[in-house]
Formats: sequence, C-alpha cells, structure tokens
Amino acid sequence: MKKVKRLTPFTVSIICIVVLSALALILVIGTDTAWGKVRVEKMVLSSSDGDVVNALLYRPKSATPENPAPAVVLYHGGNDMLEHTGTYALELARRGFVVINFDYQGSHDSDYATKTSVGETTSCGDTIYNTLSSYNFVQQDNIAVFGHSMGGGYASRFAAKYAENVKLLFHLGSAVTASPGDFNYVSVVGDSDESALKRTTVLDPETGKTTQDIHKYYNSPKIAEAWGESAGSIVPSKVYTVKGKDGKDYLRVFYFPSSIHAYYNVNNNAVKQIIYGFILGMDGYGNIDGVDLKDPKGYEKITTVWRAKDLGWLLEYLAIALLMFTVATRLIKGKTFKSLELKPAETYGIKKKSVAWWFALALLLILPPLLYLPGVKAAEIGLFPTAFNTDNPVTKIATKALIPTKWTGADGVAHSIWLLGGTSNVYVEWQWLVSFAMLIVFLTYYFVWGKKAGENYKSLGFRTSDEKKFDIVYLLKSLLFAITVVGSGYLLMAFIGKYTQQGLHIATLQMSNLARKRLMCWFVYFVYLIPYFLCNHLAVSSLGIKYDGTTKTLTFNVIKTTFITIGGLLVFYVIFLLQLKYTHTVMEGFRTGILYAYGLAILPLTIGITVGNALNVYIASKTHSVWAGLCTAVLWGVWTLCSAGGITNYMIF
Repeated sequence: MKKVKRLTPFTVSIICIVVLSALALILVIGTDTAWGKVRVEKMVLSSSDGDVVNALLYRPKSATPENPAPAVVLYHGGNDMLEHTGTYALELARRGFVVINFDYQGSHDSDYATKTSVGETTSCGDTIYNTLSSYNFVQQDNIAVFGHSMGGGYASRFAAKYAENVKLLFHLGSAVTASPGDFNYVSVVGDSDESALKRTTVLDPETGKTTQDIHKYYNSPKIAEAWGESAGSIVPSKVYTVKGKDGKDYLRVFYFPSSIHAYYNVNNNAVKQIIYGFILGMDGYGNIDGVDLKDPKGYEKITTVWRAKDLGWLLEYLAIALLMFTVATRLIKGKTFKSLELKPAETYGIKKKSVAWWFALALLLILPPLLYLPGVKAAEIGLFPTAFNTDNPVTKIATKALIPTKWTGADGVAHSIWLLGGTSNVYVEWQWLVSFAMLIVFLTYYFVWGKKAGENYKSLGFRTSDEKKFDIVYLLKSLLFAITVVGSGYLLMAFIGKYTQQGLHIATLQMSNLARKRLMCWFVYFVYLIPYFLCNHLAVSSLGIKYDGTTKTLTFNVIKTTFITIGGLLVFYVIFLLQLKYTHTVMEGFRTGILYAYGLAILPLTIGITVGNALNVYIASKTHSVWAGLCTAVLWGVWTLCSAGGITNYMIF
C-alpha cells in the first residue's frame, strides 16, 4: 500500500488561511446582504466643497420606485467608523429600510472640512440628505436619523434642519434633547453607560469624592421637558405622546437596557431594543417578527442575525494574523532572508525564581496598568505633541527636538509633520510612559546583575552580523522583511475588503486598509512606537527567558512574554468592566473629561499588542536578533493605530 504523504505545516497553514478567509467573506457579505435580499453598495460622495464622504448604501430589493421604502441615516460615535453602526444597518435593511451608513466629517475615511464645508453643521449630513433626495425608491417624507454618542448631536442637527421630512430622531447613548421637534423621538441609554454616568457625576466638595447615579439621567428636567412630564416621573419603556407645534401627536419613549456605552452593538438584548424602537418610531414599518408594539417587552421576540457578521470579522482577523506568521516562517527559511538568521547567543538574566526574579516579573506585570491612567491623563491635558495643543511647552520642546518638516493640512494650516491629532496619540503617550519605566527596569537589572554576568549588545539581540560589528544591510533587510510580513496581512485585508466593501469592527476593535490621506502617518507612528517594543524587549530580557530551538519552547516563550506584556493590563480592564457592569459606576480616576472612554479601549489595545508581541518574540527567536521582529511588531502597531477612527489629522499629499 502506497504511503500517503503528510501535509507540511506550511500547507496546513495556507489551507487554514483560505478556509478562514472564505468563511469570513461568506458570513460578512451574506449577513450584510440578508443572503441576497439587500444590495450593499460602497459610495464615495462629495460635498459641495469637494470633501470626500465615505458611505455604504443598504438597499433592500423590495424598495423600488413603485414601492418606495422609509430611509435611515446612521451617525456613528466619536472617534469611530461606519463599521460600528453596521449592526443596525444590516438589521434595519433586512426589515425593508433603505439605510445610509457613513463616516461623518473628519472620521475615518471622510475628509476634514476644507475652509467652509456643506457638511459642517450636520457633519456631512447635508450631503447624505441630498443623496437620499435623489433616490426614487425612498419615501422622501419618511426618514429616520440615528446617532450614537457624539453622533447623536449631529443627528439632532440633521433632524432640525430637515424636520419636514424626518419621521424619527433616535439617540443611542447620547445627551437627551429637551426640545426634539415635530417628529417621534426614541432615546436609549444603558444602565452602565459610562458616558451617561459621567454626566451624572457629582463632586462632594467636603470629601473630594464623586458619586454617580444613572437613574438621574432619565429623571432629569431636560428629558422631562422633552416628554412633557414632570421631572422624575419618566418610566422606561413606556410610550408617551406629546403635541407638536403643528398640533399633531408624536411619541416619546426611553429605553433602559442593561448595556455599556461602547458595547451596545455587541449586546443582543440592546440591539433588539434598538430595532424595536425603530419599528415603533416608524409606525410599525419593518415588523417582520410580528411583535406586539404595545407590549413593553415585545422587543424580546425580535430576531437578530448580526452576530454572524461579527464572527466573520473575527475569522478575518485570525486569518490576517495567521498569514503574517506563515509568511514570516517561510521568509526566514527562504534564500532572500536566510541571512537574517544569526548564530544563537548566550542568554543571561536574573536567577530564575529568585526573590529578585519574582520582583522583576511583578514589576513588568504591574507597570502597564499602573501607568495607564497617568498616560491617558497626560495626553488629555496636552502633554503629547499634537496639532491641537501647539502652545503647550512640552509640545514646543518636542517640536524643536524633532525634524521640523512641514505639511499643510486640510484646514489650510501648516503643521510640523510630528504633530498629529486624535485619540491614537493617547495610547502612544501611555506607551511612552511604559517605555520609560521599562527602561529603568532594564538599566537596574543591567548594572546590578547583567553587566557582571556578561550581558552585552549581542546577548540582548542587537547584533546585525556574526562577523561584523555593524551591518546596515542587515537593518534594511529587516525592514524589508517586516514590510513583506505585515504587507501580506494588509493585502489579505484589502482582498477581503474589496468584496465586503468595509473594514472590521468587533466591539471596540477597529481595523481597515488606509485611505491615501493616512499613508504618511505610517512614518510618524513608526518612529513613535519604536520605544515601546524596544524597551519592552529589554525589560523582559532581565527574566532570562531561554530558547533552545524547539517549537515547544518557542510556543511557550511567545505565551509567557505575551502574558507578561498584557496580563496586568487585561486584569485591569476586567476590573474596570466588572465595576461598570455590576456597580453601574465608572472607576474612580476615569470620571473627568472623556477618560471614561479609555477604560474599555484597553481591550483592542491589548489585542493589537498581543499580535505585535507574538510576532516580535517569534521572529526574534528565529533570527537570534531583535531587528526583524522589532520592525514587524512596530509596523503592525502602526497599521492598527492608523486604521482606527481616532486619527483626526492626516498627512495630505
């Protein structure tokens, strides 16, 4: 009997990548299109000033000129992207609504306003309305406008401007409008909504402590005014009727699901209530489940399919990560990059499981979460060199210390190439603090233990050759290696995105291919992220983690270093989440400004760092040098930061 050849690890990896990618495509496209019942079309619109407005149109096949359908306009939250509201888009579209889901002005792939823009007041809403008004398959006087968080304010402006055509204003986790106007109004706020909790924060001047009570939110005078009731009398889920200025009756209803501000779109119970609110506010349109709209708990019978799409996104993310590891493995074994693999060097470190070793391990675990709040606070008060705080003394020093290359932004103002605005810089500020702390840990180890033991640049992985002291070609080849590895993942996302017409967004994890205007940001963030991965490598080296060349040891080393890097931070996130969910309060310290938003932002941060760290350790172990792994990890980090919705200033060229 002929012996059957076993599949090689490379072949198995390729098969897994193909299967994961195919399943991702099927689930995302199938769910989005209701398995062929809805047409999803990417639109690149243009405002009257020529600003780009990125949008997705969901058109049910049932919407025709002979049978026009109501329309829904979706505004995502601040520092986000249209993929975030994709959950509601697909659920509404399969119920017969025509939906336009878009990146509002200055977010993700939509432009900043250039001078005066038609989109300024409604943040691209005018462009969206003009587009809708040109469709003969839309009921022009039956439009619903939805806004999550910051998007709620823009939705209110849209509704006020086009009140004659707006049937429903829908707020999700947004400040309540006292005088919504002559249209139906639905407001949804979760019992653990960190943004709403911040607005109920009360400071006790005597103790200096703060208290929060989410119930104050819907018992406020503002919501009472909108409901036409007395303060404190509003009952969640009860439908109220008010008289408009035109003498007609309009409904008001407030829903209070068990949900967190950032996680409405991954909370099925909340999604059901949101869809139920749309159906109710649009006079029963789209009630495909036949729910009783008079029953406050009727939403429980709503059926949803959005989780299949999120599963598709998860599979896409896994396929991208697996492809990068597969390509890295193949390249190291190939002729072109074989020279990156140097001879193994001696590994030093503090004596394993000694008191000093345990102390160093504890420090490495504790420092990232310990410095998280100081890091984001520093960024919030302007200690990071961004385009929004150029008068800050720290910024002035940073600007002078760095190459003062200039670029002209969409606002027509010249900035230093190093001054970028946006939420992404908050994470970089934290990473810089961690880098500084990790450097201190390493220097302490080196001068107390390492130097005596023989620790040097070779044992630390800084070699570029087995023969020469320094080889610039090795560094350039390491960079090319990193570009090839991360580029393979980027191309896979581009391929999948070509057919899904979007990036991915799971809970608060965002990722996409980059629009042209963001490409130059790669260079700046590449420089910004080097200290984090470099200093983390140095600090972890104090533990003396050894690699004997076996796959088993390498796997354990990747797991161990990943745990050391993000373990403490992940525990901190879980504590933040549990306090929020079960005590309905935001952790002390995160109650000022918009710091509450950064608590839950830890999750996507740790996911991104996990992949970057794993690539770093894996490649560094294979090459016995830090450079190829460092470049790959940094380039991955740059991609994840630049593709998120939180960058608000771009490199225009």
